[in-house]
Amino acid sequence: MDKWLKTPWFIRVISLLLAIGLYVTVSLNEQNATRPDGTIFPKTSNEVATINNVPLQVHLDEEKYVVQGVPQYVSVSIQGSTSVVEATARQRNFDIFVDLEGLEEGTHEVKVQHQGISNQLSVQMEPETLEVTIEERATSEFKAEVEMLNYEDMDDGFILGEPIISPETVSVTGSKSEVDKVAMVKAIVDLTGVTDEIDIRNAPVKVYDQQGNELNVYVNPSTVHVQIPLEVGRKEVPLTYTTTGELGEGISLESISLEQDTVMVFGQAEVLNGIESIDNLIIDLTNITEDKTIELVVPIPPGVTRVEPITVNATINVEPTETVTIENIPIQVTNLEDGKTVSFIEPEEETVAITVFGTAQQLKDISEEQFSASINVEGFFNGEFETVIDLKGPDGIMMKPNYNNARVRIE
Repeated sequence: MDKWLKTPWFIRVISLLLAIGLYVTVSLNEQNATRPDGTIFPKTSNEVATINNVPLQVHLDEEKYVVQGVPQYVSVSIQGSTSVVEATARQRNFDIFVDLEGLEEGTHEVKVQHQGISNQLSVQMEPETLEVTIEERATSEFKAEVEMLNYEDMDDGFILGEPIISPETVSVTGSKSEVDKVAMVKAIVDLTGVTDEIDIRNAPVKVYDQQGNELNVYVNPSTVHVQIPLEVGRKEVPLTYTTTGELGEGISLESISLEQDTVMVFGQAEVLNGIESIDNLIIDLTNITEDKTIELVVPIPPGVTRVEPITVNATINVEPTETVTIENIPIQVTNLEDGKTVSFIEPEEETVAITVFGTAQQLKDISEEQFSASINVEGFFNGEFETVIDLKGPDGIMMKPNYNNARVRIE
């Protein structure tokens, strides 16, 4: 035994074990110096983390209902071991939700719930409960109009044309009470800095009530395409009309008056320079049987971008037809060749009687001096000929002669 203890290998093994023991003792003393409780072995750490802006899901029959009072995001605080807390905060592989399934319309207090968070963690949400209002869902179609901002900042030389919106209508979805309040649907266009034709492909759509308050509803599409041409000139021109068709038997035209006799045309200067009036406004008398006011669309001349107003009212007054006969109107002969003579075969008297139709007011001052009759024999040679009797009388008066044609002999 003594011999074995004195061997070099035994001394080396004992030295190694003593060195290891000394190292362990020194290391534990240094670690324990940093621990408040002075324990030798480390404890598992406990960490708290707050995760902000976590989307809040809503479990609801969205085909039937909408809900108010639900925030878009909540904050989630988790507490537990460092490794689990850090992994959960980093991955966010969990859901935060309120379950409204099975609840009827009305106001309810509901708990904010979570799913997918480790049961090793304690969880607290802010807010923990919500007061929500469930209402019947409604959807309606509305025509969108353009609302222009900062119009006063535009150059005075620019004139805005008629806006073109695509699509023209949008769907508004929300609670029935909110949708019922919709009074205006506006596509917002900011005119600041505009120097050319406006072409905005994503103009935001806003929905307002009668008082101009923006409503909390969903709009589809939420943006629209708005185009507004810029016009560089305008010109006021006279507006006149022509009539077509005839009034029915027994009534005569007393008067036609336009709501206004001038309109404003818009367009490029070179186009406006060639426009002196709009005279192709057509009034059809065919179906007029009594005094009537009709709305007419103002024709837009070629090259003009628009007219204002786009329609005018025309007031048509009619009266029962009366007649007056003017006798013995002499028939004048025009363009007879020198040295020729003409004699009338029919009518022998060389006169016509003209029956005049009109209202009592129109016929009140009718006289023989206002009428004339003539035939044109230019190019006629010797012989007998029939030619049209040309009548002249006051404008707007209907006339009917007892002879439409005259038969004459030229020698």
